[in-house]
Amino acid sequence: MHPLILKGHSKPIKALLFNEENDLLFSASSDRIITLWSSEYGERIGTYNHLAAVYTMDITKDSKYLCSGDSTGGIYIWEASNGELLKNIVLSPVYSIRSINFNRLDDKLLISYGGRSQSSESGILIYNFEDVLKSSIDSKKITQIEPIKKHLSPNNDKITKTLWLNNDSNIISSSETGKIYNYDYNTGKILFEKKIHDSMIMDLDISKKEELLLTASKDGKSKVLSCDNFEEIEVLSPDNPPRNINACRFSPLISCEDENKIKFHAFIAGGQESREVTTTHAKKGGFELLIYNIMFGKEIGAIQGHFGPINALAVSSDGEILASGAEESSIRLHRINNEEYNNLDVR
Repeated sequence: MHPLILKGHSKPIKALLFNEENDLLFSASSDRIITLWSSEYGERIGTYNHLAAVYTMDITKDSKYLCSGDSTGGIYIWEASNGELLKNIVLSPVYSIRSINFNRLDDKLLISYGGRSQSSESGILIYNFEDVLKSSIDSKKITQIEPIKKHLSPNNDKITKTLWLNNDSNIISSSETGKIYNYDYNTGKILFEKKIHDSMIMDLDISKKEELLLTASKDGKSKVLSCDNFEEIEVLSPDNPPRNINACRFSPLISCEDENKIKFHAFIAGGQESREVTTTHAKKGGFELLIYNIMFGKEIGAIQGHFGPINALAVSSDGEILASGAEESSIRLHRINNEEYNNLDVR
């Protein structure tokens, strides 16, 4: 699998995102920049500039609006096609924006945030997106807008990621203590919670039909869970060498309507902390992108190339392109609709 290598950032990659048509890739970095790329040719199309490190982003299904969040409480709404900043919601600078998710209709915006200190609060904000676009007519900066919902994390357990569930009637969050919570959207009541990992959950993904959850944790494990009750189905645990799992994604082909094209694959990646790696050999640091068959919990492939921990993954909605972004600031685009990839389960 010969990748396209994209170089346009000067600091670690924090998030990657394909649009619905899969022709565009967005990359967010600690260098305060979001870069827009052509996913077919790897060409840089444009940039969107923040005032702080960018941690998260999401885009509407029509590719019209891009929303991003940074390390100092800034939430930015962009015209995706031309990079124009439309609105900037300003939270307290003591907060970092942990995750951003548009709902299925793209009319609500789910934001999670957490403070830098142990005592500062962490929670979930839901905005009516139309209200955001219409607010502060005379200014792009929004310092006062009330969310339609606000739910605080229990026991100040710092949220790391969020997802919509059950046609947007529930919200799932993961936390720094290794727990996952299921909230009722309307009331904020926690319907159930479960300790899943021994350390911080770094990433969270959900299958297209909302049957399965996938986690990534600093305890070195990735877990496949039932969305209904967080029951553990499989544990993906690379151990040669042990490593943090920083990012995870399901293949969209898990939910493919064509049975001949179904792929029960998950992609996980991470690596040892850079300061702990005593050799420059990437395999010794666990910097490979690993492919697992989740039916058997078996590793079926590994893609090398990065020479630092991988922080972010994204998969195109047709399951044909896999993107990885790493601590050393590079992005690699892998075409996975080829014979080499399709034969992985046969080996």
